[in-house]
Amino acid sequence: MTPSSPTGIASTMATGPDSDGTATDAPTTTDGTDSAGPSTGEPTSTTGTPAGCNTLTVDPPEVTIMIDNGVHAPAQLNALCDGAPVTATWSADASYIASVDEKGLVEAGGQYGGQLVVEALHGNKTAQATVNVFLKVDLVPPEITEADKAILDGATMPDTAVLSYPYDGTVFPKGLSPAELMWHGSTPGDKYLVRYSGQFVDAKIYTLAEPPSRHTITKPLWVQISESSSGLPLNLDVHRLPAGQAAAFVLADDTWTIAAEKLIGSVYYWANSLGRVLRINPGADAPEDFLLAGGYDGCSTCHSASANGTRLILGGDIDVSTWDLVNNVPLFSTTAVGKPVRNWAMPAISPDGTVVIENGEGNLPGPPGASPGMWDAITGVKLMGTGIDDLVLNMPAFSSDGRKIAYVDHTTLSLMALDYDAVARTASNPVKLVDPGPDVTMNGIIFPSVTPDGRYVIYHRGAYPAMLDTRNGTSDMFLASIEQPGTEIRLRAGNGDDYGFYAGDRDRHWNYEPTFAPRASGGYNWAVFTSRRTFGNKLEGGKDAVKQLWLVAIDENPQPGVDPSHPAFWLHGQDVNTLNMRGFWVHKNDDPGG
Repeated sequence: MTPSSPTGIASTMATGPDSDGTATDAPTTTDGTDSAGPSTGEPTSTTGTPAGCNTLTVDPPEVTIMIDNGVHAPAQLNALCDGAPVTATWSADASYIASVDEKGLVEAGGQYGGQLVVEALHGNKTAQATVNVFLKVDLVPPEITEADKAILDGATMPDTAVLSYPYDGTVFPKGLSPAELMWHGSTPGDKYLVRYSGQFVDAKIYTLAEPPSRHTITKPLWVQISESSSGLPLNLDVHRLPAGQAAAFVLADDTWTIAAEKLIGSVYYWANSLGRVLRINPGADAPEDFLLAGGYDGCSTCHSASANGTRLILGGDIDVSTWDLVNNVPLFSTTAVGKPVRNWAMPAISPDGTVVIENGEGNLPGPPGASPGMWDAITGVKLMGTGIDDLVLNMPAFSSDGRKIAYVDHTTLSLMALDYDAVARTASNPVKLVDPGPDVTMNGIIFPSVTPDGRYVIYHRGAYPAMLDTRNGTSDMFLASIEQPGTEIRLRAGNGDDYGFYAGDRDRHWNYEPTFAPRASGGYNWAVFTSRRTFGNKLEGGKDAVKQLWLVAIDENPQPGVDPSHPAFWLHGQDVNTLNMRGFWVHKNDDPGG
């Protein structure tokens, strides 16, 4: 797609790279220096208002600065009172994009496109101007000639080759590594144009990609592109010039959305081909085997993690039930005659890591325990007077705000919700949200997880009890409302129900174990889930050879009757050589809001 013209751009405020979407801290370069120049948030000069000055304006009221492969010229703004030039105090609201000096000269930081507002203060009057910064990048290797570029740029006919990952329509958060593009149908010697374009950016990368064809841009370039597209659509175009031919073809013409905020925290998941829980830290390219580093290499599976990242509950065969994630040491063990007890397999753990509710779903592998009530996660003592002392809950889960508990009724298999008082450690007011229903192919509800605000529950459905087994039972994700019991919606986009997968029906109905991140960001709730779908041309085997973690964005405020989900993407940092499942995205103690 052709990017928007850098002139006459619609008014869209850019947000900075902070986790909360504010622009208080500028992005930094790899050496840690400020990439945007000096801050201009404070006034630099003042003057009095002369008599007869009625209206203050800025000339021009809107200006565009083009950053062309790192080269850019400043733009001059002038303050006018009733049309006459005056001195003014100048300030800008997004100085990581551009800064303004005491004379109204606006200088782009050189790293990011976007939009900012520059304000002039003259006496007691203010006026504003909009500054659009457009980022243009062209990367051309020596193998690509000017003639190749012209042919690739002019491609219009659809290609027989197919982009198999990532998916059209995906919503990506800021702060993660760039998606690795993968496609099928290429031939040796093909040449490509990979183009990312949007309202404030146009990055054209000419490249080669021998079969199996894959391409990933560098992290610094992805930061530039994603920050320049914060909260906006981003177009991906891939053009292919087959070897020995004189015409290029359009391999992909997709549109993504870059959420205005990033995800924070770590993901804990079970690499079940290793038999241990691993951790993916923010921005890491490989998982961390923290339990092995802590001295435990036995089976540490069937886990749950507290939203604040302080406690990990293990239900495997090692002699540890509660793991201290802050100090990376065992904290508590449940044993019987020297043998580990797996009662705490896949339990609910409170957001602060202090309370555990056992899982009563006896058909799950393990088997998990079925003791009713709540337990102290640090001492193992059963708590009394909790309101559920005699109630067995299947697959319980706390909301990260500590106000709700979702679970499946042990007898009726209906999806339920409880109110939770974290101070009193009591649960009350059970409400039925969704019945299992009469359809025997969809009558199993399992692995519920609550949105951070306690309003919705995500879970997977399939034929009971086959859908409890992520190897032999097919399943898909749904969302139910806690505020409006009886309301549920199939997450068609996240499941890929209607998506034209390259692998076709082979990739459908392999979606399990969704778990929400503890905080919404950028207008979306984010869920990590297990899937056996193919991963581009990197993981294409049968379902027994493919099991990875994926992320899906779900609108924070769903509209009635509208699927709030978006196409999913593979969670970067996993090892593709292991079978991975049951992810928990948690905040760490030093995370904002964690």
